[in-house]
Amino acid sequence: MTKPMEKQEILDLMRTFQGPEVVMAAHKLSLFDAIGKKSLSAIDISHKIEASVRGCTILLDALVALGLLLKNKERYQNTPVGLKTLCSDGDDTIINSMNHINELMESWRRLPESVLSGHTNKKLDLQFSENSEVNRSFIGAMAELGRPNGRIIAENLNLASYNKLLDVGGGPGAYCEEILRVNPQMFGVIADLPITIESARPYVEKGGFAERISFIAADFYNDPNVELGSNYDVVLISNVLHMEGEVQNRKLIKKLYNTMEPDGLLIIHETIISEDHTSPLDRTFFAVNMLVNTQRGNSYSFNEIKGWLVDAGFGVVEFIDCFENPSLMTAKKIMS
Repeated sequence: MTKPMEKQEILDLMRTFQGPEVVMAAHKLSLFDAIGKKSLSAIDISHKIEASVRGCTILLDALVALGLLLKNKERYQNTPVGLKTLCSDGDDTIINSMNHINELMESWRRLPESVLSGHTNKKLDLQFSENSEVNRSFIGAMAELGRPNGRIIAENLNLASYNKLLDVGGGPGAYCEEILRVNPQMFGVIADLPITIESARPYVEKGGFAERISFIAADFYNDPNVELGSNYDVVLISNVLHMEGEVQNRKLIKKLYNTMEPDGLLIIHETIISEDHTSPLDRTFFAVNMLVNTQRGNSYSFNEIKGWLVDAGFGVVEFIDCFENPSLMTAKKIMS
């Protein structure tokens, strides 16, 4: 059971917004790019980002205090990590993730309204499924964040006997590519929204697996006549179920059952929450994120998802303990 907070802990928690706001302001102003590999004064930087010297100096010093910039005799420069991650041309850039986080921060500011209504109050033209620019940022973020998780899945599941993978909602193909990297006998199919496939194709084309990955444009939640193909012996559904409610997820799982070969393996990667929905903390926050960004989404427990699987005809439902927090489960298609 989580220990109740004391007064000072509550105040400290309320102030945690300050660091993210400082970093996001620097990102929005392209401050890290403005500095690049140089060592510049506050005046130089203020000119490059067209900001006041006072405002720029205060922001720069806060970034130094956070450990995101270095300062030497009134001159500022990026850290080695910052050059790789916070600059747009960095080898391990996270700017797409930053853009996505900015979208989330805007959504979270509408949390009171979402609590009252029970769903997102974001306009359709600001949602990733409707807006190409927002979709590109979302897919870019999923590419940056998804690859390490895909690698964990590929390295912890023995898929050597499987040949045809359906990656449902696979976006930029990061998970699919990591599974194919470990399993050279396998070919993959990514099923996603048409707008998402448009954003995702460039990632797959430069990822080295274009000849082994194909796409199906499919609104698999909302189109009752959607065609996802057939004869898959392994299906991956990663970070998709949390986007919808129980009714929609039950229908999707049954659709996936019907696409699979006998004894096929279903892999589910999700933000699995405790049975009482109160831990881990990040999963409760993720549920809030679904409240402010979707109509019906949520974080789900292992037994909730298992119930949907069993009712659809799956069996041998197992939890795979290979992530820091519960995230991975598998099920086998059982023929009656």
